[in-house]
Amino acid sequence: MMIVKVTKSWEDSTLNRIVQLTEEGQLNKPKLQRWLDEFGEHYSKVVVALSLAVALLGPFLFNWPFFGNSVCRGSIYRGLGLMVAASPCALAVAPLAYATAISSLASKGILLKGGHVLDALSSCQSIAFDKTGTLTTGKLMCKAIEPIHGHLDASNGVDPSCCTPNCESEALAVAAAMEKGTTHPIGRAVLKHSVGRDLPVVAVESFESLPGRGVVATLSGIKARDNENEFAKASIGSVEYISSLYRSYGESEQIKEAVKCSAFGPEFVQAALSVDKKVTLFHFEDEPRTGVCEVIYTLREKAKLRIMMLTGDHESSAQRVAKAVCIEEVHFSLKPEDKLNKVKAVSREGGGGLIMVGDGINDAPALAAATVGIVLAQRASATAVAVADVLLLQDNLCVVPFCIAKARQTTSLVKQSVALALTCIVFAALPSVLGFLPLWLTVLLHEGGTLLVCLNSIRALNPPTWSWADDIRQLVHSLKNHVSAKLNSSSDCSASTVPL
Repeated sequence: MMIVKVTKSWEDSTLNRIVQLTEEGQLNKPKLQRWLDEFGEHYSKVVVALSLAVALLGPFLFNWPFFGNSVCRGSIYRGLGLMVAASPCALAVAPLAYATAISSLASKGILLKGGHVLDALSSCQSIAFDKTGTLTTGKLMCKAIEPIHGHLDASNGVDPSCCTPNCESEALAVAAAMEKGTTHPIGRAVLKHSVGRDLPVVAVESFESLPGRGVVATLSGIKARDNENEFAKASIGSVEYISSLYRSYGESEQIKEAVKCSAFGPEFVQAALSVDKKVTLFHFEDEPRTGVCEVIYTLREKAKLRIMMLTGDHESSAQRVAKAVCIEEVHFSLKPEDKLNKVKAVSREGGGGLIMVGDGINDAPALAAATVGIVLAQRASATAVAVADVLLLQDNLCVVPFCIAKARQTTSLVKQSVALALTCIVFAALPSVLGFLPLWLTVLLHEGGTLLVCLNSIRALNPPTWSWADDIRQLVHSLKNHVSAKLNSSSDCSASTVPL
């Protein structure tokens, strides 16, 4: 752990960072927009060449006059009409919906690291959630501290004073000293539980954090039981990690069996502490976030996504939370590399991409490997924020379905805009070349097509829906509100004009 005191200028402030991310998001172009930019460059050259060809070759191929007369429009006039009608203005503004959507999401506290994230979100068919701090509140409460292995047992006639002042207090003091300054939910729960208690003073050195496993440290001032010339070593982390530290297979299995036979049952979140070959089990309680069931229902029934939970917790704790939040597919006891491999495997199996939602440093590899990584920025580690594609400034999962719906709405609008632009070009260019349209009407159709594309793009500011039926219901609801407001306004005006 390193303690650093810094001062930051405006350039490093959170508000300025939000502005920068929004600007970067608008500069990182989606695949379709990059294609349109490349296509537009070549397309413009082709339009100029075709316009010149119509103007210069028309008299020789179709017997058009160079300059128009009362009988026939001239080839130069037709060439100008083609150049105006076929110019790619409407195509150029077709991706405007991306910038509109990014601004709309930013106003809701959702920051995207590029417009390409919208395309990726709309293509995903699966979504995976971390458990602690994502599906749950992350505000763990320590419910019990239980010595399970290596402690002296008074019932066997052995001196019970194996710890100072007792086993629970020593374990809590050591754990609190090791977790000081941590951002992990379990570490914060340990520190909170230790506040106001009369605990022995413990100092640590040679501190090392192992993401996804635990923390290792040397306890200065506490001698090792089997070697008084060395300080005792302590480790805190998952049960699997602590049991793996014991080289004897039998002793490792004894620890696992003691955890299974715990007097507090398997429903709690568990962490184990090993001090000088004495193992103590910590039991923590965590509650699901409010409204998570509604979020999962929307993602499953409306977004049609495959939903799963990826967690490092043991099976019983994972299943308890999964049942509470209505998730059926659960993968438990996963290390960071296991989460990474699972994300890669699901992405390959589904073929449509996967969204990973997490917040901790343990989730960072999976967030980076996922098609789209989403983090709750308020409580996320710096590593998770750095690799994520979407930052949720609100500590609320309810915006996840909104974000996905907005992405699908935006990609649909961009495709509509491209189709609308091409249709306007064809219907304006062909009659213009054939001489059916005057130049002023060609200009009107061209500019009108560009205006239609812009109007279609700003529909990305509207609340997103999941289907055409939802669109129709939303439109009917808006009309009802508008009519009701007009009627109420008329009633108020009539009441105000009644003579005294």
